[in-house]
Amino acid sequence: MDGMQIRLRRIFRRESGRSLIMAVDHGMALGPLTGLVDIKDTISRLDATGMVDAWLLTKGTFHYAFNPRGCPGVILRISGGATIAGPELTREGLTGTVEEGLALGADGVAVSAFIGSPYEHETLVNLARVAGECRRWNMPLLGVVGVGKINEDKKQDPRFIALGARAAAEHGADLVKTYYTERDFDRVVAGCPVPVLIAGGPKCETDLDTLKMVHGAIQGGARGIVMGRNIWQSPHPEALLAAVEGIIHRDLGVNEAFELLQECKKIR
Repeated sequence: MDGMQIRLRRIFRRESGRSLIMAVDHGMALGPLTGLVDIKDTISRLDATGMVDAWLLTKGTFHYAFNPRGCPGVILRISGGATIAGPELTREGLTGTVEEGLALGADGVAVSAFIGSPYEHETLVNLARVAGECRRWNMPLLGVVGVGKINEDKKQDPRFIALGARAAAEHGADLVKTYYTERDFDRVVAGCPVPVLIAGGPKCETDLDTLKMVHGAIQGGARGIVMGRNIWQSPHPEALLAAVEGIIHRDLGVNEAFELLQECKKIR
C-alpha cells in the first residue's frame, strides 16, 4: 500500500467503496451564499452527523472555519482566482500547491477544468501540471469538470459530459467530479477510467428531486457525490444528509430514502 491508496481510503468508505463528499468551496467565487453565510456553523452541524466522508474546501475555510470532531477526508481546492463579479468565471488559475495541501494534512487536491469554455486550454494544462506534482507525492487529484455559461445547455448532454470526464482523466485526474445526466449516465461512467462522482449543480426544487438525482447517479455507476447547495440549502440539511447517505452507502431506493428523510425531520 502506498500514500495514494492510504489517502483514498480516507476519502472512500471501505464497506461500500463509495464516498459522500461535502463541498463548501462555493464562497471563493459566489460569496456568502444562503447556507454558507456562517460557514463554520454549517460545517459543524453537518460534521456532527458523522455521515460526511470527506470535505471539499478552500485553504481559507480550512484555516478559519474547519474544526471537525473526527478525522474526515479533506480535499483542498487549489484552483480559483475568479468570481461571479468578474468578466469570466471560467478564468481560473492555480491558487495553491500540492505541497501546501500536504502541509495542511489534506488527503487530496482539486483543480477545475472548464470544457468548451474560452479557458479550456489553460485550465486543462493547469490540471495536467498538478497531476504531475500529485504523482510525485502520491496525492489524489480530483478533476472538477465545469462547462461555463456558454455551454450551460449541455449539462444534460451525456456525450458532452462524457467528453469532459474523459478529458479530465486523460490529463491526469484520479477522480472526476462532473454533472449527472438523466439519460445515459452509465455511458459517462463507462467512458471514464477513473471513479466518477456527481456534482449537485443548481439547487434542486425539492429534497425528493435531490434523492432521485443521487439514486440515479449511483445506479449509473457513480462512486458517490461531491455536493453542496442541494444539501446545505435544504430546509432540513441533516435529515437530507441521512437520506443521501443511505442511498450511497446502503443502497436504499428513492422511496426508502424519502421515508428516512421524513423520519429524520421529525427527530431533528
